[in-house]
Amino acid sequence: MSQNVKLSAILFDMDGVLVDVSRSYRRAIEETVEHFTGRKIGANTVQRYKNYGGFNDDWKLTHAIITDTAMEVPLSRVIEEFQNRYRGENWDGVITEETPLISEETLQALNTDERIMGIVTGRPEEEALWTLDHFGWKKYFPLLVSKEKQGERPKPHPFPLNHSLTILAAAGRDVSPKEAVYIGDTVDDMEAARKAGMWAIGIVPPYVDADDHRPLLRDKGAHLVLEDPNELPDLFDRFGEALAAHSHA
Repeated sequence: MSQNVKLSAILFDMDGVLVDVSRSYRRAIEETVEHFTGRKIGANTVQRYKNYGGFNDDWKLTHAIITDTAMEVPLSRVIEEFQNRYRGENWDGVITEETPLISEETLQALNTDERIMGIVTGRPEEEALWTLDHFGWKKYFPLLVSKEKQGERPKPHPFPLNHSLTILAAAGRDVSPKEAVYIGDTVDDMEAARKAGMWAIGIVPPYVDADDHRPLLRDKGAHLVLEDPNELPDLFDRFGEALAAHSHA
């Protein structure tokens, strides 16, 4: 593999990569399931569904867990209960429990004139923008492809990632897929990146067992897997070499 790799776009998933959602989205899933079923579920159950693939949407994941207990609840009711917990009445729900997984120093190091950074996330746009504003990150991410821009083709479909490059091209910044990297924490993220022809970097969130999760990400196409997004600046300094080493591993 060539060691000369030009990266012009660094695209991030948000949950589990930039933000710890163990006490926000994951908690909202658990509490919403319990609300309807009366049964407590744990983090392992949520992760198991994530690992199945096809559950980039936490509303649909929550609905699936409830449905699998033989209960019939309209998705609209599940969403309403979920949002009551996650957003709260005035952005005072468990969204306020989120903490950053990436440091300001790392974002500053990655923010260069040669590369543009963006976010491709299954979050609704309002929630993604609230979080970017909450952590003071808007200046680092001029590109945001949120749930609304993905329509009926969310990850693992490559459309959200392809669409991000289309948006950049329309803004006068042409980036080929092989000049773009997508950084995500789920099997759907890795599959979407590979289908889009991008480099795929997997992140193992701190609330997931690394020994179990690392091989799942690799099996779905991750070129490299990290346990800390703050390793990214050093990785990109030697990206070609790291890819070459992985190809012979």
